[in-house]
Amino acid sequence: MPKTLITFQNFKMSQSNKVLLENINISIHQFDRIVLVGQNGCGKSSLLKLLKNKEECDAGSIWITPNLKIDYLEQDPPEPSINNLLEFLSKDNQHPNLSKIKEIIEELNLKEINLKNKLSGGEIRKIYIAKLIVSESELLLLDEPTNHIDLPTIYWLEKKLLSLNKTLIIVSHDQEFLRKIATKIFWIHQAQIFKREGLYDNFQNWTNQIIEVEKIKSHKLKQKIKSEKKWAIEGISARRKRNMGRLRDLEKLSKNYESTKAIVKKPLNIILNKTNESSQNIIETFDLSFSYDVENENLNIFSDLNLKIRRNDRIGIIGANGSGKSTLVKILQGICSPKTGKIKFGENVNIKYFDQNKENINLNKTPWSTLARNGDHVDFMGNKIHVLSYLKKFLFDEKKSLQSNSTLSGGEKVRLSLAELFINKHNFLILDEPTNDLDFDTLDLLKVVIKNYDGTVLIISHDRFFLDNTVEKLLVFENNNRILKHEGNFSDYYKKFGLEKLITVNNNGKNKISNKKIITKKGINKKKMSFKDSYYLEMLPLKIEKLEKELKEYETILNDRDLFKHDRKTFDKATAEITNIKKIISESENKWLELQILNDEINNP
Repeated sequence: MPKTLITFQNFKMSQSNKVLLENINISIHQFDRIVLVGQNGCGKSSLLKLLKNKEECDAGSIWITPNLKIDYLEQDPPEPSINNLLEFLSKDNQHPNLSKIKEIIEELNLKEINLKNKLSGGEIRKIYIAKLIVSESELLLLDEPTNHIDLPTIYWLEKKLLSLNKTLIIVSHDQEFLRKIATKIFWIHQAQIFKREGLYDNFQNWTNQIIEVEKIKSHKLKQKIKSEKKWAIEGISARRKRNMGRLRDLEKLSKNYESTKAIVKKPLNIILNKTNESSQNIIETFDLSFSYDVENENLNIFSDLNLKIRRNDRIGIIGANGSGKSTLVKILQGICSPKTGKIKFGENVNIKYFDQNKENINLNKTPWSTLARNGDHVDFMGNKIHVLSYLKKFLFDEKKSLQSNSTLSGGEKVRLSLAELFINKHNFLILDEPTNDLDFDTLDLLKVVIKNYDGTVLIISHDRFFLDNTVEKLLVFENNNRILKHEGNFSDYYKKFGLEKLITVNNNGKNKISNKKIITKKGINKKKMSFKDSYYLEMLPLKIEKLEKELKEYETILNDRDLFKHDRKTFDKATAEITNIKKIISESENKWLELQILNDEINNP
């Protein structure tokens, strides 16, 4: 049986005076591939952060196997400060495998990233994914790993994770991704974690069965409380002492019912009718092209695009990161101008745009004040309704509606952005990556909204399941600056073509830039490794290996819990040696990495 890495005993975790998890007793074993699912704000990301930082819990205990190395891909990683990508990816590894790191850089097209420029969300995510893949850690924590990355990268990531032979805990809304990765499911529901062994398939049926059992228990408990309350009214007078004990039991029953009663989800019904009749042709483009000027080179994004979007079309847009998807929808709105060609807009077209970066959310406000700026009602579908009634349609309760936006999870911010978007008048919705960070309930809500929407929809997304359930046509950004117009959903396209045409290849502009850099470097490269440096480059790994064996021996000595009490001298010596050896290992690793990077620059300019 695989060894146990982490054990939770009577574990409790709270945040902002809200209990997220309580009385949790579960274990995580080596080679588990666990997917952690639950509603936005239920504590998924908080649990990953707690494990990474090995923090104390509010109650109970967490046992983590000694010296367990944990690496964490957070939901919104900061832009890294990088001078040398090879050095950044090697950092924190005891024995960096330079050839493997170079291979990952090549596979993720990270060589093409200009580290001096501001990085996009997809580029940042790819860099951290690369760092995670080459990590020496035994346990990897991934929070929404498929956000902001394109379909080819998602397929690549699936294969890499399956080949790593490591323990994984993953938070994700991407159902196709979960189907391929999961061997266990941890479902956070009403502050409990329900565990299911096996693949992600039939997850929905499993949760529905649990909820049905909860409903039956809840109904029986409610009936018992009703019976006890009737007795309390009619039979309180006789034998007062005995009756007071029964009343206290009634109070406990009522509290237990409130904390465990099944939450019955009411069907969410949001119907967004178009606010005015648009013409049959929404947008038509004629020989549209767009390019960037990079270092005096013309970098072509797409050209000669002739596109006609008709009323009530449901169109999905897919393609590799950086292929121009967001640029196209900005051109269609007039935010950016094309290099050549023209755009013809139909009459009465009213566009509303959902930006994937959630920049419209003011963190100093609350959901209530975001939507109802000067009161407590909002205009929706021509009627004034209370802001709480509207927010409930987007799964916000009264308490959450009054909390600061800064406390909202990533998915809750997306929900608030959508709530604000749908309040406005429109007949043409353009959604750029709307599914990032959303839980399954909100994804279902969004699918229903789009299905019922009596208008035109254009969606940029990498979520395969979502695309299959919302769009009827695709614009596919393929290699060689071509945009394919495809009739059908994502699965139809994938069966015919796979993803080969989506994998970005270097265009002429990029090749010319790369070649110039290579020629320049070769022309000025005169550096050579000294004999001493070459010797250290070869010998340092052997020295580090020997030191690590010594380190393990001393750590084994310290595993004796009674050593401090029975043999203080040996304890002190082992502690001192461990500190000294770790210091020497760290210095040796840094020196070796420095020499390896120098060697790489000389031999692979």
